[in-house]
Amino acid sequence: PVDLLITDWNMPGTSGLELLRAVRSEPTLAGVPVLLVTANPWTTQDMEATAAGADGFIVKPFSAEVLKQHIEALLAGRPKNAT
Repeated sequence: PVDLLITDWNMPGTSGLELLRAVRSEPTLAGVPVLLVTANPWTTQDMEATAAGADGFIVKPFSAEVLKQHIEALLAGRPKNAT
């Protein structure tokens, strides 16, 4: 079970956007909140990620508190999967 996916936009082998699209196309994962992280504060990336189904978008560098706030917001009201 997965409660939340946090992925970087730029990764070796695949991009966070490609991973997001794969997650959204998989019925068992389609409802998992996805938070994309990037070092590029480009508005087009944000729009592209949102269009692909991202639930959140954070630009690096960010503090632990900012990350915590995003995670809490994404998980608020969602039942936790049993581990």
